[in-house]
Amino acid sequence: MPTHDDLDKGLNQDQLNAVEHLEGPILVIAGAGTGKTTVIAKRIAKLIEKGVEPSRILALTFTEKAAGEMEERLDRLVSYGYSNVTISTFHS
Repeated sequence: MPTHDDLDKGLNQDQLNAVEHLEGPILVIAGAGTGKTTVIAKRIAKLIEKGVEPSRILALTFTEKAAGEMEERLDRLVSYGYSNVTISTFHS
């Protein structure tokens, strides 16, 4: 599993604030190419690092493509067996 510093690497202040928000839900709204998928994947990894059970995490996005990309990024960020996170679209 990546270290705390690895999860924060390459993020601007707004992105870091979203990743570090660990109490309660968060809604990330931003334009195309702004790092939303990366931010959400890193936030999920950080929640798991802090002890949140992966099966209690729900991530929703608008497109199947974005949901697939988020799953792929999360798989790279967390150890094998920790990807029992529900990632889907609002339309599913």
